[in-house]
This record gives sequence, structure tokens and C-alpha cells, in this order.
Amino acid sequence: MWQLCVDGLSNQKGAGAGVVIITPYGTLLEQDITLGFTASNNEAEYEALLVGLRLANELTIKKLAIYLDSQLITNQASGEYMAKHPMMILYLDKVQELLKVFPTFTIQQVPRAKNTHADALASLGSALDT
Repeated sequence: MWQLCVDGLSNQKGAGAGVVIITPYGTLLEQDITLGFTASNNEAEYEALLVGLRLANELTIKKLAIYLDSQLITNQASGEYMAKHPMMILYLDKVQELLKVFPTFTIQQVPRAKNTHADALASLGSALDT
């Protein structure tokens, strides 16, 4: 099974996303993204997840284990929580649509300490000028 680790970050410098895809053979594919707009932490988390899912789809991955450190986004994406804010509803709809392309997937919240690689990439993305 392929693994997707994502994290989003918003701070005074900007917003960024980090995506790490780990192949079944242990090869790392990593991407830091500078979001060119003001975003909340939750929006940055969703942006990271969307980028990761799009990349996984482009790689024609069929079995995907998804890891995030955001409990809110994990629980919304897995259907345990409902999104209430209009922007979060739009993000959730996009995520659910993309998840349909993966015949097998899991989504799990992990402690921030277990998501340090994606977190570091998100920090880099948030610090870079657009």
C-alpha cells in the first residue's frame, strides 16, 4: 500500500502545504507548496490533502493509506464529523470526490510528532515568497 502524509500550515509569513508520498518500496516523493493566498490552518490542511490526493491519482495509485495530524480534517474526511462552515463544506466535497478514484484507502489521524516530514515541508512552503 502507498502512503500519503500531508500537513498544512498558516502563519504570519504565509500559508503552505507539505506532501509526502511513500511508495510500497519505501521511496519518498515529497513536495512543498506555497499557497498564494491567505488561508486558515484548516484551509491549508485541506489544500495539502487535495494536492496529495491529486498527485496520488496522477500516479494511478489504487491502494492508499492517508495520514494527517489534523483531527478535525481527518474526522471530516472519514465521515465522522460534518463540516459546518461553508468553505469547509466545499473543501470536504472536493476531498470526497477525489477519494472515489481510489478503490482502497484508509485515512488516519496521527500525532504531530509522527508527521514531522510533511510538517517541515509545510513550514518551508509557508516561508517562501510567492
